[in-house]
Amino acid sequence: MPFENPMPQIETIVWLTLENRSLDTMLGWLHPDGAGSAHPPTSSLTFEGIPPGATNGYKDRQVGAAAGTRDLRVPHWNPYEWFEHVRVQMYGNHDGPPEHYDWKKKPCMEGFVYDFQYLLDRSHLQDVMGAYTRDQLPVLYGLAENYAVSDRWFSSVPSETDPNRAFSVCGTSLGAEDNGDPNASDPKGRKFVANTIFNAISGKRSWGIYWQYKGLGAGDPGKTCYTYDVFPQIAKAEGGQVGDYQTFLTQLDEGKLPELCYLEPFWGGGTDAGFLQGNDYHPPAWIGPGEAALNDLFARMLESPQWPNMLFIVTFDEHGGTWDHVPPPPTVQPDAYEGKSGFLFERMGPRVPTLLISPYVDKGMVFRATDDESADFDHTSFLATICKWAGVAPAEAKLGARVAQAPTFEGALRGIGRTDKPSFEVPEGYALQGKGTGNFTVIGIEIGDPLKLVEGMDIQTFREIEHASKDTPDFIARLQAYQAERATR
Repeated sequence: MPFENPMPQIETIVWLTLENRSLDTMLGWLHPDGAGSAHPPTSSLTFEGIPPGATNGYKDRQVGAAAGTRDLRVPHWNPYEWFEHVRVQMYGNHDGPPEHYDWKKKPCMEGFVYDFQYLLDRSHLQDVMGAYTRDQLPVLYGLAENYAVSDRWFSSVPSETDPNRAFSVCGTSLGAEDNGDPNASDPKGRKFVANTIFNAISGKRSWGIYWQYKGLGAGDPGKTCYTYDVFPQIAKAEGGQVGDYQTFLTQLDEGKLPELCYLEPFWGGGTDAGFLQGNDYHPPAWIGPGEAALNDLFARMLESPQWPNMLFIVTFDEHGGTWDHVPPPPTVQPDAYEGKSGFLFERMGPRVPTLLISPYVDKGMVFRATDDESADFDHTSFLATICKWAGVAPAEAKLGARVAQAPTFEGALRGIGRTDKPSFEVPEGYALQGKGTGNFTVIGIEIGDPLKLVEGMDIQTFREIEHASKDTPDFIARLQAYQAERATR
């Protein structure tokens, strides 16, 4: 049965999913005097940022949330982001994890510093509590101040990239709790053979998937890109295209974008002294290139013939182990699949920044699913909203039980379009931090050409090596061993 389009003023949606940052870390100091407006209109104008006196602890040491950070690549080590650690972050405290994880119990969100202490010299425990200021993130803060941001948007799974991106594309991770977990469709955990949003809107709306990276390849090296390869059912969807970022920019300039555009960032990440510089804000790389890339993209959007009827979504896949104080709510099990630990996917993961940017969004809005927290957004709300926009009832989209009942955000958009064009100033040198997007930095270890360490490597292998490494020398040695083995194939 056709579903009436709730956003008729929107003809083009551009959806950018960045990497591994919590809401407190990135926008915790936003709207100190209250938001300009709220949705629903009856909800509070108070933005739920970092509360006064917020701390986490390790043994007898308490670490407070810090306004500002010691530099622009904090945390210096990518915090633990996989399931067994996120549950410690959510349910543990200064003494460590609980004896038993009861997912029906509300998390206390006090285990971040305890979990982080395994990674670093304990003199830098404050890194995981660091929160960037408006001066440090003028673009992300500027977009939030000029458009709409949610303070009740949660990651879909208390875990890392692959399960959360699977929920954002398929509405389920098919039982995978972590990257590389066996799932209901792939015992190797490399692919998710499930219906996707692109299949759900097939024949209803045109779509495109675009990738930005070089060096780090796709789900299968030498093929297309992570999203297209990891979610193979996309190949069966009609009306789509897959291309690089330059193709997207050309189409944007010419006003020829497909109706739904899904952007992959330039992937980054690594260890404290060996990291790939991306534009995805992924720790421990620098944040500057992410700010510069986001600013360039937004400025170009404003000049596109499609801007007057565009919605630009900016979000993050997961919190990446960085601290957030708001307990994730319970939710609906998407299907019958159970995680390896017995997790039933009935609780969301920590909050992530999610912005709606459009001429049809009021300046300075904070938006939520309800005014009483009886329902909350997670990534399945993207799928439900886009389905409605395409004329597909979410319950009939074959994207699982969570999508079928997910709250949608079309109410945050109004009927009259704005004509102003905000602009933001990126500090000098931001774009070239980490030697610029696409460069691999190694500190204190002699490497002839660091970029060769990741040449031709897929992002999933990079993440697996990153997580398995105990320090930077081990990380570099594992990258070198992988490339040596690859050369003999």
